[in-house]
Order: sequence, then structure tokens, then C-alpha cells
Amino acid sequence: MRPGYGMFHIQAAKMRMTPQLRKAITILQLSTPELLEVVQQEIVDNPVLEFTRDDGAAYSVARPYQHKRDPNYDYFLHVAASNDVSLETHIKEQLHFVQQISPEMRQILHYMIGNLDHNGYLTVDLPEISKACNVTLTQAERALRILQSFEPLGIGARNIKECLLLQVQSLSESFPIMTILIQNHLQDVAQYRIHKLSTELQVSTQELRTAIDLIKGLNPRPGAAFHIEPVHYLIPEVIVEKAGDQLVVLLHQAASSRLAINGHYERMAQNTNENAEASKFLTGKLHAARFFLKCLDQRRKAIHRVAQAIVEEQSDFFWHGAGHLKPMTLKHIADKLAVHESTVSRATAGKYAQTPWGIFELTYFFPAGLQMEIGETASSEHVKVRIKACISEENIEKPYSDQKLADLLRQEGIHISRRTVTKYREELGISSSVRRKRI
Repeated sequence: MRPGYGMFHIQAAKMRMTPQLRKAITILQLSTPELLEVVQQEIVDNPVLEFTRDDGAAYSVARPYQHKRDPNYDYFLHVAASNDVSLETHIKEQLHFVQQISPEMRQILHYMIGNLDHNGYLTVDLPEISKACNVTLTQAERALRILQSFEPLGIGARNIKECLLLQVQSLSESFPIMTILIQNHLQDVAQYRIHKLSTELQVSTQELRTAIDLIKGLNPRPGAAFHIEPVHYLIPEVIVEKAGDQLVVLLHQAASSRLAINGHYERMAQNTNENAEASKFLTGKLHAARFFLKCLDQRRKAIHRVAQAIVEEQSDFFWHGAGHLKPMTLKHIADKLAVHESTVSRATAGKYAQTPWGIFELTYFFPAGLQMEIGETASSEHVKVRIKACISEENIEKPYSDQKLADLLRQEGIHISRRTVTKYREELGISSSVRRKRI
């Protein structure tokens, strides 16, 4: 047969991404807040959908689970109240009680207060204040001294050195060395260069350590306590509880709103004697609603199956804590459930589990591992726990270096490099051995 061009019929199997399949995948990978937004929008777009009565109970796909709750109990009693007093309001309240200040001086102070950043630092210099308020530089300096006498200590400073010095002046005991350290050696203090400072200043190391510890106890951001950050609340999809000698996996009802089809509209769509156009419209909406409910149900079941598999594989963690978390991959769970790895990825990303040890994202239970001598692997969380334990038991006069910590872990059968120890130590927020050293 000679090669050539032409049109031929060929049968071939090919996967096609239908709009319905795409929507189901999208719903599965949504986080809880995103899902709630989608549900709210679907309620608006589709009139046949409605919320059913929500009693706030958690339930399991495997079996129903009800919490006994007092219907008259106010859950907001356990919500922490935010600090609604701003830094500006706090300082102006103090200014209100200061007597014998001219209206002109109050005007300067109000201008300064309005130019404090959220850390409490003054963001404009004195010449600019003098020009903006049409006052002399001496008057601006006097106003600044009044501002810096207010609480919290260090307010109105123009840099970190001035902020710390204002707080040092308020100490009951006099430590001249602290003023010298803040003015001329703040970088050395931050790096804890004790021996260098002792040589340069001709001061004993013990006196230096006392002064540095006091400096580190000062607040470099005095206004930050009044800065209100928006609070983001996590809604756990999964609740893992201990029930005797078993672990129970539940799905929280708040993370999957209860939806149902309105019976009135369903009857209208089935009634052929009604308006044909209205019946056709409602029939289309009913099909869309049923598919949406099916997607939500598949999402709940997929998350529950994945969470159940995670709990089975990481049961030591749920019983004993982070030190017993073992390495695990998405492929391991995918093979266990006979699903694609991408399904496990979508079912865990952005989903949180409430456990006896706190709330964790489901991806937390897939840590990387380090090789051990006995052929097993240790998770990064387990290694961090061991590093923290070793440091807690060290001699404060001779703290372990990162290389020494690596050697100690090798004695336990964990093969780890010094660089990895440094990385994990920094992730734990633990200082280097030089800064941990105390004499």
C-alpha cells in the first residue's frame, strides 16, 4: 500500500473533560471558606435549592454522630474580644489629662500623633513638623518630649535606638552600660558578641550578659499591641476524636452546608398542567441542583475516605503526638484507596483536621523523611522533636553546635547533615549555640 494523503475512520479511546466533571473536580479542591462562598452563590442562582435546619452537629459518613448541646448556650461567650482601642485613641486620652498646655502645643501634638506608624514610631522629622504646624523648632522639640512621656514607653521615637533608650530611662536601677550598648553597639548586641564587647568596653562578661538580657526584654515595637490585624478563622473539615481504644473520623457539618431541594418547586416542575415554560425552567434548575448536591456528596465522601486512610497510617501521631509522625507520600494513600494521586492532592489541599493535638492542614500528615540505619525513615517533625529535646538537655555553658546535634542524631540512627540540622533549628525558632551560651 502506497503512503499518501486521505480521510480515514479510526476508533480511539480518549478521555474528555466534560463541564460536569470539571465542576466536580473544582468543588473537591475548594477549601472550606471557598466552598461556603460557592454554596451561597448557588443558592442565589438556583431557586430550587434551600438550606435545611442546621443544628451545628458534626456527623460522620460512616455513622451518625450527635453532640448534646444546650440550645440556650451562647457560643460567642468563648470568642476572644478584640482590642478596639487604637494607638491614636490611647495617646489622645492621655493628652486630655495633661494640664497647662497651650492650644498651639496641643495642635502640634495632635499632628505628631496622627503621624505615628502602627509600631509607634514618628514618621516625620522635626523640621517638617515645624513647617507644617507653623511653629519654631524649639516648640516642636518640646512637643516631642511630651509625646515621648506617654504610655507605652518608647512611643514617638524616630528610630529603634531612641525607642530603646526611652525605655532604659524608666528603669528603676541605673545601668550606664546599657546606654552605651544601645547607642554604639546595637548590632553586636543582636549578634551576642560577648567576648568582643568585653574586650572593647573593658566590662566583665557577666555584667554584659545582664545588660544584654535587659535590652532584649525591652519592646522595639511599643505601638504594635494596639495594631489590630484581621482575624482569620479556620473551619476544620475533619474531626478526629479518641473513643476508647479507637480513633473516630468525623466530618464537621459547618464545613459542608446542608442543602436540599425545595419540595414546592419540585412538585411544580412535575405538574404538566402548569405553565410549560415555567415547568421547563424548573426542570433545568432541578437537574442542576441534583448534580450540585451529588458533587457535594462526592466531595464529603472523598475527604472522609482520605482522612480515614491518613488516620489509619498515622495512628501513632493521633495517639502520642508530633514526635510519632512518620514519612508518607500522596502516592501511598492513593494506592491504598485505589484512586489517582491528584485526587488525594485535591482532597487534602486547603482542608484542615481538628485533632487531639491541635488543628492541622491535611497536607501536614505527608512529611518528608530521613533515612535511618535500620532501614526505616524518620519524618522531619520527628527529627525536629529530637533536636528540641537535645537542646533542652544541653549544658547552657557549652551548648551543642549544629554539627554536634547532627552527631547525636546519627547515634540514634538518623542520618542527617549539619546543614539540615541548621534548617530545622531555625524553623523551630531556636538560636545558634553562640547565642544560647550562658556563663
